[in-house]
Amino acid sequence: MRLTLVEHSSDQFTFDASDETFTACASDLNNRHLERIYDDACDVGLAIKSAKTGVVITYYMDKTHYDREHDITHWTYKPCSEDVRKHPEAIWTEVIIFND
Repeated sequence: MRLTLVEHSSDQFTFDASDETFTACASDLNNRHLERIYDDACDVGLAIKSAKTGVVITYYMDKTHYDREHDITHWTYKPCSEDVRKHPEAIWTEVIIFND
């Protein structure tokens, strides 16, 4: 079963239409971007609610990125498949959260 996540407004992100990427800093989201998505799995992510349409898309963490000292620089997120089925326009979107 899908758990209820904090819904972050799309206004909290910078959106680059050229590559359909939302970006934000972890601290701007009160570090609420690593919440468990399902009660029976360890997938983590975040939900973004469109300030224009009210549509909510849940994104799962796809990859953690590290620098040469093995410190986390940022995380990348992809849309969950069940949300893409409902809203196919979300398929190419991505979220990048910077570790600040």
